[in-house]
Amino acid sequence: MLNKLPTHIICHYSEIGLKGKNRIFFEKKLKENIKYALNPDSIVNIQRLRGRFLIELTEFGQQSISDIKEILINIFGLAYFALAYESEPDLDIIKSDSLELMKRLEFDTFRVTARRIDSKFPYTSQQLNEEVGAEIFEKLDKKVNLKYPEAICFVDVLDEGTFLFTEKIPSAKGLPIGVSGKAIVMLSGGIDSPVAAYYAMKRGMRVIYVHFHSVPLVSEASVEKVRDTVAILKKYQPKSKLYLMKFAAIQQQIMVDCNEKLRVVLYRRYMMKIAEKVAELENAKAIYTGEALGQVASQTIENITVVEESVNLPIMRPLIGFDKLEIISKAQEIGTYEISILPHEDCCTLYVPKHPATKARLIDVQKNEAGLDSDALIEESLKTSEIEIV
Repeated sequence: MLNKLPTHIICHYSEIGLKGKNRIFFEKKLKENIKYALNPDSIVNIQRLRGRFLIELTEFGQQSISDIKEILINIFGLAYFALAYESEPDLDIIKSDSLELMKRLEFDTFRVTARRIDSKFPYTSQQLNEEVGAEIFEKLDKKVNLKYPEAICFVDVLDEGTFLFTEKIPSAKGLPIGVSGKAIVMLSGGIDSPVAAYYAMKRGMRVIYVHFHSVPLVSEASVEKVRDTVAILKKYQPKSKLYLMKFAAIQQQIMVDCNEKLRVVLYRRYMMKIAEKVAELENAKAIYTGEALGQVASQTIENITVVEESVNLPIMRPLIGFDKLEIISKAQEIGTYEISILPHEDCCTLYVPKHPATKARLIDVQKNEAGLDSDALIEESLKTSEIEIV
């Protein structure tokens, strides 16, 4: 008799399947990430099959299926997954169980999609389609619609067991977090940088967040806002490190000693220099920002070029070609938008000139920097930093 709740979860990946000799490494990392994200009391085991993983659920896991579903939706590297019911490699039992499963749905039209992987099973995939389809058609009096069915009965006859399900649930796709190494994400209090963090993770980066703040010159609420943002992004990367870097002293020194128009570019260069130092500590190989070309004064191609010169690490800008509405849409989708628009002052709003340079020249910026004790300023910021695990 078919179980009332799903007994297994079949997880499929797409991009990993295209990998060559490194495929096992990618699969291993994905399995580790799934296992880490799920409550250990929920699963009996996770089995790697051809092109998929099979998760066997405990009774507690079956009862917690809604929570498990929400977790798997956000696992990078998964293309989709199915909440499956275990059946038997026997045609009559498959037909009976399929009928029972479809009785639980409301629909008028349907189709059957069967896959026979187990070569010992005496029926082909097409024969299964016909046999199971005829059972549902006759017993439930429903119409067959192969192109646009309201419900689908999936039948997977695998070497490891026979499973039935009615839905393929899309997941986060991309690559498993960790396969591409580690990266620093410069996380401001704005809309853009959390979206950049999302895209960094989607390409397999384990991210370390770095936030620059000017407390006590601005409210502590700006830091709390960033903590809340990281907490939301936790659904993609369950355990994250957040560096909180004091930046007020650097800003004040720049305000006193440097050309007013170059302040924003100088701020950005010092942020990059400090982020690179954090990257050295964390063995991170890149710095991610939420910059989009032409969005604000500091994000012209000339200013981006001058800022980039300040470090040796590659600076990744996944949003460089996005317009603001596209970024907002993604922020809403991943759940960071509402926090990002809270009106808290941050270091980016402090001592900003009325007319910042939009085409800064490197030689001018370097002349201004020469009047600052850069090493001491950077060292002090690193020394007074706070590290939190979120």
